[in-house]
Amino acid sequence: MKGSKTKRRMTQKLKDIESLYLPPEVSSDKRSTIDYSPYVYIEASIDFNDIKTGYRGAIKLARALKIYEHHAEPGWSEEINQDANIEKIRGTQPREARLCPTPEFMDAEFIDIVKKRYIDYIVRTWKKILYCNSGLNIYSVEGESMDEFIARCREQFLPRMGEALNQLRVIFNRMQEQLKEKYLGICETELPESAPLAPETNDRDIYSRYAERIAALFLNAASSAGDAGDDAPRMDKNSELEERFIALMAKARRKIALLRESYEKKTELIDEYVLRPNLKNVRCERSGILWMPRNAR
Repeated sequence: MKGSKTKRRMTQKLKDIESLYLPPEVSSDKRSTIDYSPYVYIEASIDFNDIKTGYRGAIKLARALKIYEHHAEPGWSEEINQDANIEKIRGTQPREARLCPTPEFMDAEFIDIVKKRYIDYIVRTWKKILYCNSGLNIYSVEGESMDEFIARCREQFLPRMGEALNQLRVIFNRMQEQLKEKYLGICETELPESAPLAPETNDRDIYSRYAERIAALFLNAASSAGDAGDDAPRMDKNSELEERFIALMAKARRKIALLRESYEKKTELIDEYVLRPNLKNVRCERSGILWMPRNAR
């Protein structure tokens, strides 16, 4: 009789509170009566539309707060605050569930107090970590891993590196023209398109060959970690022009390598940016009692 009265009082007290249930993790043929303990269930949503980072997204949090007899003034701590699996929660009481009595203080007002304190708890402790590249002033987006973010940074740095390579290429073009004028006696601005190169054929071939190889160095630099390949055998061991071009190619390789390295460092210079919610970002979508098997973790 006493048990029936207690059950009626509990039913009356909780009539305005939504009850949810976590099914037991046992097969149907082995089920028996299982004691269920009450937890305060809070389902909240954090919505972001951050102007600075451009981050937009909604994060759902579902928590179960274990209730003890001395928790008439509800608080939060890690050992009593645990994730609740939304996918497994049901609105119908399992037939084998035997509901344990709730504390006297557990009513709709208590649930409302817990709900408000949990929202305050989220505002104080919850954070979203974004990746940031200050050189590009860009931030990661929802679901983007660090590797994916670095790849996106690298893609956006390519045009900048291309511009720097073009500027460097202009400098080496001038160096080549100085070699042409000195060793071939030709100034490009004075050379008609149809005019043949006057100097010895050997130096003319050397100039054409190395000019093409230096051009290939710059052509491959933006898209490949390599260059135009290994040095080919010298055409003329006695050619001072070839000696100068070999030195020019080595200098071009060094400059290109330094340029690529500087942009690679800029690509991988990733910082963490902490995004925190405020009260207007957080809303409680659902609250009530979550009945869980006593052996549930």
